[in-house]
Amino acid sequence: MCGIVGIINLKYEQSLQAEDLHCMTNSIRHRGPDDEGFLLFDENRHYTFYGDDTPVPEKQNYRTHALQYYTSGHISNAYNLPSHIAFGHRRLSIIDLTVHGHQPMQYLDRYWIIYNGEIYNYIEVRNELAKNGYHFHSNSDTEVILAAYDCWGNECLNIFNGMWAFAIYDKKKHKLFISKDRFGIKPLYYYKDDKYFIFASEIKAILSHREVKTFPDINYCREYIAHGPREYIKETAFKNIFRFKNASFVEIAIHDLEYKNINEQIFWNCVPNLNNEVFDNNKAEKYAKKYYEILSDAVRIRLRADVKVGAALSGGLDSSTIVYMINEHLKRQGQDAKLETFSNIYKSENVNYCDESQYINQLAKFLNVKSNQIEPILTEIISEHKKMIYAMENPAVGPNMGGWYTFKLVGNSDITINLDGQGADEQLGGYFSYIWRYVINLPLSDLVKEFKAFLHLPGLNKIYLILSVICNILRRVFPVNLLEIISRYLGDKNKDNAPIFEPLNKILYQSTMTDLLNLIHYGDSQSMAHSIESRLPFMDYRLVEFLASVPANYKIHNGWTKYIARIAMDKILPDNITWRKDKMGWPDPSEFWFRGPLKEWLCREVESSSFLKELGFGYNIRNRINGKEPIINLIRLLNLSVWYNIFFKNAV
Repeated sequence: MCGIVGIINLKYEQSLQAEDLHCMTNSIRHRGPDDEGFLLFDENRHYTFYGDDTPVPEKQNYRTHALQYYTSGHISNAYNLPSHIAFGHRRLSIIDLTVHGHQPMQYLDRYWIIYNGEIYNYIEVRNELAKNGYHFHSNSDTEVILAAYDCWGNECLNIFNGMWAFAIYDKKKHKLFISKDRFGIKPLYYYKDDKYFIFASEIKAILSHREVKTFPDINYCREYIAHGPREYIKETAFKNIFRFKNASFVEIAIHDLEYKNINEQIFWNCVPNLNNEVFDNNKAEKYAKKYYEILSDAVRIRLRADVKVGAALSGGLDSSTIVYMINEHLKRQGQDAKLETFSNIYKSENVNYCDESQYINQLAKFLNVKSNQIEPILTEIISEHKKMIYAMENPAVGPNMGGWYTFKLVGNSDITINLDGQGADEQLGGYFSYIWRYVINLPLSDLVKEFKAFLHLPGLNKIYLILSVICNILRRVFPVNLLEIISRYLGDKNKDNAPIFEPLNKILYQSTMTDLLNLIHYGDSQSMAHSIESRLPFMDYRLVEFLASVPANYKIHNGWTKYIARIAMDKILPDNITWRKDKMGWPDPSEFWFRGPLKEWLCREVESSSFLKELGFGYNIRNRINGKEPIINLIRLLNLSVWYNIFFKNAV
């Protein structure tokens, strides 16, 4: 896990400033505090440099070939050096902790790479490449990427199982190859004007370059206030700074960068199964078995590391499943030390309605793991919230203190890698909002049975359930268009704006490729802010493809969400976790915080924001916060105000 930055000078009569490169890497030190490296090209010559956090090579007994990465000394020696291509890298050492994992890395005296991420199946890919005559000088997955690109070209991306954002410079063809993983787990942004093409793992690195010109994207900010964040689109909250698309790559000659736009090619897609078949118990068992096998293997390969691994534990089915599988694999590997889990809890007065510690404690005892727990401290939230906004870069959906404090807890331990259960709900229909989509498309033969089963589900809004039954019946009598009137009443439950009779599997896939990507971005930003690598077994592309192929009625069935996942873990986990009906999902006490002790802070922050006033927002905040408006709407105003102050009003 690392941070990368790159600068391409589009005007050869001018030289880029290596000092800017150094400032950019310093701004993302949290992504890689263990090592840093730099590469500068001028015509056909290249220079390599180390930085303050690089293990000093002359003090260590490294193999001779590794010294090529430090030939030109400290990066400060490059400040007056003419160059036109510059790469910078920050390393969080995970695999091959020696200098042989240092980046920028060279291969075959032709390719140079800067890379952020993990290729979990790198051992299998390396073995295949070895059969094709390739040799390796390290045990890193970075070198495997380079050999795979040389062997298979951009087709190598279809072979990789992992998360990544990387750039490869082919000095023979004077070409740049940039790619981002299937789900955008690893971020990558870029800026381009008539002088520079700049890319980096974080927006703040791009902002560190003195020539970058940006300001708030007003349209993005207005859409954020109205509908929430969208971490899956090209645009960001910063004008002229864009995201690379997920599951994409760009191959472009350096000399074409000045004249051509950045047009990514998509290398992966997935088609959901929209069949509406009759439920079959035997097929359900087979689906559950296959689900277990793929997920277990996804966990297994995500344990590959030369550092300690832990896991997030909420007490729900998904995180409990991951913790169980990690525990089983570690036992098979002969590990004696207890697995450590990390949880956010709420035991204090007024916030204990969000607490899931009874399930966390039960599972920790059941699996004999070491449970580490933390509760957000009210007096710290204002300062921690600002740190969170700085880490997120684009304004976030809520206060996000649950995830922030969980990774803060991991960061204070000796654990470097954290596995969690992100991604299961969107693929398996775990949220209650999916239930009406399921019911509205049921055949009449199942409608009454499912209605009765869901009627007693704790926390489910019964009005939406009844409306979905009515719509199911009316669609058989009236034209579908007339029923859109009813859909308007569903309000936020139809926030995807899809037709009300859209198949559930299509909605799940859309959620996976949109709303889930917001959460994935939050996980990466929060974990890396604390120098922790977050790994997501549920986002293994094999599992995503498999679950997309499973008919929807095996995901929601007989009054249960995530049905095949529950079957898979039946009699393995405690029943009250496997068959738990109340869903909390890492909640936070926003209602209490922001309509209680933090109310005055929120109101002052919003009222004093000239930026919100410019957008036409932020008025009558005290009346609104005393009313019944959802608190999340008001927190968006707070987040946007704090975001603007951090990145623009108070920026030096």
